[in-house]
Amino acid sequence: MSDILRLLVRMFVIAFGFFAGCLAAGLAYAFLARLVVPEDFGRFSDLELTVTLVVGVVGVASLFARAVLLPALVIIAIFEFWRRRDWLSYALAGAAVALAAAGLPLATGVYQGGGGAVEPAQMIAIRTACAIIGASIYWLFAGCNAGRWLPSERDRAAGVDDSER
Repeated sequence: MSDILRLLVRMFVIAFGFFAGCLAAGLAYAFLARLVVPEDFGRFSDLELTVTLVVGVVGVASLFARAVLLPALVIIAIFEFWRRRDWLSYALAGAAVALAAAGLPLATGVYQGGGGAVEPAQMIAIRTACAIIGASIYWLFAGCNAGRWLPSERDRAAGVDDSER
C-alpha cells in the first residue's frame, strides 16, 4: 500500500475512533448525569424512549466533540508520532482534557450553576469519567495502533518479516 493511502486510511481510523469515543462519552453522560433514569424505561413507549435516548446521546456527544476537538487532535498527533499505544496514556490524557474543559468556567468565575441538583464538583467528576470512557473507546479503535504507519516502524517490521522467511 502506498504511503499516501496508508496515511489516508489512518486518518479515517482516527476520525472514526474520535466519533465512537464521543458517542460512548455521550451515552455515559446520559446515564451518569441522570438525563435518563431506569424508571423511564417502563414509563415511556419503546419508540419514544429510543428516539429520546438517541437524540440525547448524539446531542451530548456533539457537545463533547465541539469542546475537546482541538486539544484532542493535538494529543492524538503527539501520541501518533511518539507511538504511544498504552491505554493508560489515552485515559489520563482524556481526563486531563476533561478537567481543563469542565474546570475552566469555575476557574474564570463564569460558572452560573445549572439550576439542577448537581454540584459543580460532581459535574466535573461526571465529565472526567465520561472522558476516560471516550478515550478508552478511542484507544480500542485507533490508539492501540498509534504510529504503526510511520516509515521507521514499517521498515523495522519488514526487516523482521524478511529474516523469518
